Amino acid sequence: MFQSTIKPYNDLSKDQFFDILKLRIEIFVVEQCCYYQELDDEDKEAFHVSIYNDGIIVAVGRIIPNFYNKEVKIGRIAVKMEYRKKGLAYKMMKDIMNFISKKYKNFSVLLSAQTYLIEFYQSFGFKEIGNTYLEDGIEHINMVLK
Repeated sequence: MFQSTIKPYNDLSKDQFFDILKLRIEIFVVEQCCYYQELDDEDKEAFHVSIYNDGIIVAVGRIIPNFYNKEVKIGRIAVKMEYRKKGLAYKMMKDIMNFISKKYKNFSVLLSAQTYLIEFYQSFGFKEIGNTYLEDGIEHINMVLK
């Protein structure tokens, strides 16, 4: 049974935060060969999204509000390889968008998408802004939902 949570950094247990970072490193650093410091200062400001299946973390993401600019940034969306193509990314994005619509009603929502996921994010109403760019050798594009 899949269990989804959205918690601020300070409400995460050590084990939960460890699970989140472990999965992000597994996907972004090891699988995608993006050699950068995965843990950053935004983690302390973020709401962390996690989906567990029978006690195993299978999907993660984070939501970072910026009150000064009235923006919310979505990032670090990742699903464990063996759980892909099962609708978990869609479920997570629905949960994230529902959370944002309640907590940050008049905020723009930003994300940086790998270009193969453009249509996925467009299905939630996101629009492309600017040109594509390379981040760690992977083509990305910025997207916004207003």
